[in-house]
This record gives sequence, structure tokens and C-alpha cells, in this order.
Amino acid sequence: GFVGRNGSGKSTLFKVLLGEESHDEGSIGIPKGYRLGALDQHIRFTKTTVLDECCTMLPKGSELDSYKAEALLSGLGFSQEDMQKPPSEFSGGYQLRINLVKALLQEPDLLLLDEPTNYLDILSLSWLRGFLKSFHGEVLLITHDRHFMDSVITHTMGIHRQKVRKMKGPTEKYYEQHLMDEEIYGALGGNAL
Repeated sequence: GFVGRNGSGKSTLFKVLLGEESHDEGSIGIPKGYRLGALDQHIRFTKTTVLDECCTMLPKGSELDSYKAEALLSGLGFSQEDMQKPPSEFSGGYQLRINLVKALLQEPDLLLLDEPTNYLDILSLSWLRGFLKSFHGEVLLITHDRHFMDSVITHTMGIHRQKVRKMKGPTEKYYEQHLMDEEIYGALGGNAL
């Protein structure tokens, strides 16, 4: 789970990792062959059906994998009939679900999810929770839904005072430690931590 105040740089860090923005200093090392995937918040569709749009993320010639796309779409609330409709016919929320399926189909080593729970109903949230718990790669998750976050994460990472800190456990444990650190910081006149 990735936490921090609005504007602290969480989404910007995602963009830097994906090569969409440059960083001011330091370096980023990504192992050779390590694949990053992300939920794209921008709507750009090129295919005439939802299923075909999602299948653009599959390796060429892997028709069996289209079943995987169908299963993911179904889990996020698309009917078989919906899968044959143009993506443009759906609301913005459902279009983001299409982008979420495209991100999941990439089977990345690291999946970057920025607010994936927006626009999901209870059934889709439950499905996504189960999917993320069984995901074989790593997930870095930004969401305002702390209950959802705590149900799928093993560690909490946060940005505070332009530094990143990672702790094992749910967000509550992170924020308890953060509060103690702030009390020490205040007691020392802002000269520590």
C-alpha cells in the first residue's frame, strides 16, 4: 500500500517509474526483463469491441488467452453481450474498468494501481480483492479506500517530508508509527527524523 497526503508525489512516482516523467535527481534501477504494468487513467481505445480492446494486451496469436480477458471482464461486471459492444458506449467508470483489465492482462512483475477502486461496485471490489490477493507479482497500490487497501497489502509505504518509508503491516500500524515519529520530531524542535 502506498500512502501520503494528496499532492505528496505518489502518482508522480508512478509516472517516473513508468518513464512518463523524469526525476530531479538520483537514479532508478529496474532489473532487465522485469515488467511494469499500470492502470492507465486516460481513455484511448482503438478496437471496435471491449473484448478486442482488452486482447490488444495479449501476446500475438494466443487465442486461448482471450478466455482470460473474458474472465477478467466478467469479474469486473461485464456481461458476454457487453464484451461485444464498442468501448465508447460505456460510462467513464466502465471505461476505466476496461483499462484495469488491460493492466491485469499484462501479467507484469510489478503492477502499479492508482485508485483502482474508483467506480467499482461491491461485487467488482470483492472480485478485485480476491484477484490481488492471488496475484503472483508485486503490487503497489494507491487508494483512498483504506479498508480495501488493508485487505490486500502486506506492507505500507508512505511519503512524508519528501522521504519514503516502508513498514510491514497495514496502514493503521504505519500511521501509528508516523504519529509517534511526529511527536518526537516536534519535541526535538524539528531537528530529527
